[in-house]
Amino acid sequence: MLSDKAQAAAAKITSLNEGDLKSLSESIRHEVEHATHVLAERAKEAEIKVREFAENPDFDKLGRDARRTVEEHPVPTALVALGVGFALGLLIAGTSRR
Repeated sequence: MLSDKAQAAAAKITSLNEGDLKSLSESIRHEVEHATHVLAERAKEAEIKVREFAENPDFDKLGRDARRTVEEHPVPTALVALGVGFALGLLIAGTSRR
């Protein structure tokens, strides 16, 4: 059986006339177009930032420094990576339960 909220929503939908549906459809279309535009703009901004970072001459130096640190201190580096991964896992698991 449907919950009370689902039954109320179904009753409301069946009571809509053609004009209401058209208006609702237009509103949804407008919101989707707006969201798509915003996401496209954010993606362009992110692409520019990533390209700027990757083209930075210090990028290669950072990679070499990181590799050297891992080679010189493998156990502490692995423990830090494990801790960060564990913390991120807790954060992700916590947000998926909401």
